[in-house]
Amino acid sequence: MAKISLKKIEQIAGLGKADLHVHLIEGDPEALLNYAQEKTDLDVIAITDHDSIDSALKVKKAWQGMGYRFDLIVGEEINSVEGHIVGLFLNKTIEPHQSVQETVNQIHEQGGLAIAAHPFQAMDIRRPGVVLMDGIGLKTLLKFGKQLDGIEVVNATPTLKDENLRASLINKTVLLKAEIGSSDAHIPEAIGKGYTVFKGKNSQDLRKAIILCQTQAIYSGWNLITLIKYFFFFLPEALRIAVYNLTHLFNKKY
Repeated sequence: MAKISLKKIEQIAGLGKADLHVHLIEGDPEALLNYAQEKTDLDVIAITDHDSIDSALKVKKAWQGMGYRFDLIVGEEINSVEGHIVGLFLNKTIEPHQSVQETVNQIHEQGGLAIAAHPFQAMDIRRPGVVLMDGIGLKTLLKFGKQLDGIEVVNATPTLKDENLRASLINKTVLLKAEIGSSDAHIPEAIGKGYTVFKGKNSQDLRKAIILCQTQAIYSGWNLITLIKYFFFFLPEALRIAVYNLTHLFNKKY
């Protein structure tokens, strides 16, 4: 018997695919949109740069009226006091450095959805002024989890296998929220490496599925070339952080 691919199963079942955690950084909106159009089969993408919706609005402007196959959601990855929350369906920026409670409240006041991003990721090495990959952690997740709309249980960043597993376990056994799969892409080639499956094809179908907790998170994996590109994208900042911390440690000793 011939094997049926996951992609074929999704098509037969009438399921849509969404990547809900994509960064533009200083990239070209058209390059990002064209990659998603030509190199993926996504039905929805969300642009979620750090602490501002400006990039998402820029991409939305480039997307409008151009006949792209997929829907585009304006979002933001918000650096709350306890860790990162992704807001979806936003129309204005949520200011960073507020509590999780206030961050989630402000997302909901806009009619948006609040997602815990990579909740079990913690960065011990850091550099002032640089937003790093901090999740809200177990204690905050258990305290505020019922107020969230979804939990990112698949973040396709190559180093987060164990963290994803813990997020999935807590969600399936305690929180019972919509499970979210995302790429956390910082280069176009990473888009779609993690994604959310839902019934339907557009952003409103997705919103309904998240609210009803009828989603599934999928990790699609990396090829070697994309993995190398991602490594070299992050390498300069990783070196700057390492130099800062070594210098800081040396100054403390002497």
